Amino acid sequence: MATFSAADLSSKPRHMGGHGNAVVVYGSVTPAAGTLGDVYRPVIIPAGVDVTDVDIVSDDLDSSGTPAMACKVGYSPLSPEDGPMADDDYFAPAGTTLLRNAGRTSLAFQPVRFEKPVYLIITLTASSATFASGKVTAIVKGDGVGIR
Repeated sequence: MATFSAADLSSKPRHMGGHGNAVVVYGSVTPAAGTLGDVYRPVIIPAGVDVTDVDIVSDDLDSSGTPAMACKVGYSPLSPEDGPMADDDYFAPAGTTLLRNAGRTSLAFQPVRFEKPVYLIITLTASSATFASGKVTAIVKGDGVGIR
């Protein structure tokens, strides 16, 4: 199992005011494989954000006529000691097929607040039939409420 991170993963989060304001962070990763258990980390969600929307924009990563690639979308802490506890399918459950074809997918979930920064993670739950390298972009939107 391999982990592929965006080249600018640590530099994407921007400073936000302490009075609450709109926050949009995005990042892209270009994985070199699509094997069961691979983890893609396109963006860091900064601390102090109420996340309300996540969109995934992907190239067609499974070029087979009958694609098999599936994933789940969640988050994991930058520092496991600091938390929060990882939830690898919070934003989308296992078996989600958004990487099979090129396009943009909006994910449905209950809004969540992060007091510590987290990685948005896409974990493959089924390998691609025929992997084709491409870009996967995560766009995270929410309200910057600051940390407690």
